[in-house]
This record gives sequence, structure tokens and C-alpha cells, in this order.
Amino acid sequence: LENGRKITWFGGARMHDETKVIQKLLRVSRRPPDNAASHDGLILWCRRYNYKTKTYDPYTCLGRLSYHSHVPGSRPLKFVWNLLDFEKLANHEEVSIRETFQELVNL
Repeated sequence: LENGRKITWFGGARMHDETKVIQKLLRVSRRPPDNAASHDGLILWCRRYNYKTKTYDPYTCLGRLSYHSHVPGSRPLKFVWNLLDFEKLANHEEVSIRETFQELVNL
């Protein structure tokens, strides 16, 4: 979404608006990034399934998240997150980090 600056995430099958973990995600992610303590906030790690080897690739950090929107009452819950470190990761000096990030966000 928005050229990789936003990402869609779906909660697990048992998650709903009143689930404790969803309430915490909403509370923490809606804080302004400048006001969050260094130990607070959301960081997205993801990995892809490799169909050739039938294994998962290593986890990759997609950086810090902030809340953009969600669809209350949806099953599974649908969230859209802002990727706060988009510029830093999309232009990272280390080629492997930059290319992996760009591939994962479809740049």
C-alpha cells in the first residue's frame, strides 16, 4: 500500500476487538512515535514460506509501526500499519538489507 509505506496485517482467527492483545496493539500503536519510550512500540518481523525448499526463510525486520486503520468486527481482524522506517530500510547502505526490504514490500 502507498508504494510500500503501509502494510496490511490480519489478526489470528481467535482475535477480535476485545481480545487483550488487540487492545494492547491499539493502545501502543496509537501513541505518537516521538512520545514512545525506547522500550515501547511495535516492530514488525516477518518471514516468507519458501515453496522450493518447503521451509520458512529467516525472519526479516520491517521496522517500527504506527497505527493507520483497522476494520472493527472483521474476521479476521484487518489492520493497516504505517512503516515508520520505510525510507531508512528502502535506502539502507547494506545491499542485502535494502534488497530484502524492497522485495518484501514489493518495491
